[in-house]
Amino acid sequence: MAFTQSVVDAAWTRSAGKCECPRSSHGHTGRCSKSLSYDNRGKDGAWGAWEAHHKVSVDAGGSDNLSNCEILCMECHKKTGSYGG
Repeated sequence: MAFTQSVVDAAWTRSAGKCECPRSSHGHTGRCSKSLSYDNRGKDGAWGAWEAHHKVSVDAGGSDNLSNCEILCMECHKKTGSYGG
């Protein structure tokens, strides 16, 4: 499944245009907070590229709801265990 546009937009608003990654294993302390560009969703290599990420994958029982959606910069998204599959 995939997030609806309304869920992605609500997550984007919540994020204030910044990466929401809290994982210290990704090389930052606290939240990443890298600035992102709304128009660069999924555009790897572009400034401010990002993706809407399932905190818990659908295969593992996660939902497509806002509570399971986080906005991640492409760098953090690539470091997640479920990136690309």
